[in-house]
Amino acid sequence: MSDTDPKAAPEQSTGSLMNIEDLDNLKKLTDLRWIEIASGDVESHIQDDESALDMIGKKPGTYYRDIIFALIQIRLPEEEAQRDWKEILKHKFLISEKLGRNVGIHVATLDYYTNIKRKIINPKIVDAHEYVDTASRALIDDLTRAYNRHFFDEEFKRLFATARQSGTVFSLIMLDLDHFKIYNDINGHIQGDLALIETVRILHAVCSPDDSVTRYGGEEFAILLPSQPLNLSLRTAENIRSAICDYRFVNEQQLPNKRLTASLGVTAYHGELKSTIAMTEEADAALYQAKNAGRNQVKAFLSSSAGQQL
Repeated sequence: MSDTDPKAAPEQSTGSLMNIEDLDNLKKLTDLRWIEIASGDVESHIQDDESALDMIGKKPGTYYRDIIFALIQIRLPEEEAQRDWKEILKHKFLISEKLGRNVGIHVATLDYYTNIKRKIINPKIVDAHEYVDTASRALIDDLTRAYNRHFFDEEFKRLFATARQSGTVFSLIMLDLDHFKIYNDINGHIQGDLALIETVRILHAVCSPDDSVTRYGGEEFAILLPSQPLNLSLRTAENIRSAICDYRFVNEQQLPNKRLTASLGVTAYHGELKSTIAMTEEADAALYQAKNAGRNQVKAFLSSSAGQQL
């Protein structure tokens, strides 16, 4: 997420960049068909806003902004979005009365911004589910279905900023498959790709739904663990190491250790860290220590106040 002050942003923007919070909110709105319910398209009455916030688990402050963004991909401040939403509902009722049929919230929204508000040039309207699917693909690694680096960078910034502001903790695991170049050379890139896919399946099985499993590059993966201190993330890392070691990858017996294994480096947020780059360097240092110690190991990086790496 951007580190800039949201108050400094322009009142409205048609930029197409999607961040993680946008995607999460849009998924809730589209999966539950809440926009259609709230507008009366699929219900005999319009649900009140309190019920809506309850139903989708949102806090006040972003509800109307997200509805407008889901409908027409225009970003507005919450207060302006709330005013527009109420006007759109009135407009939908009026044109539906004139035409003798329900025109639907999407048509009413497009007509409102084109012919009534007239402040927005060239508004666009797309199917919300299709938009969410497209946005999701932009954040997912095509091969493994893990998150990609763009997602990782944005989520890492968000967790880091939250930790600095509120003193919360989170952890980062860096993982590298041992001797993977040899595995690729022996078995070919297709089998190597299948091994990467299987690795991500293992990671998703071991990690919690709140953890973010990312293909960091090649055979290297990064895992963000919200709210997990070092001791708990070390336990997760060891479970990952063990699960990968126990898995039977095709033709792994040709590798130096007769198994396709993983080395992992772990660090947790602490007050001495000044940036996400510094935190990544700590996890990388622990990862390299695991490699140098013989691979198929988990190592943790402790802050300088603790005196050493483990």
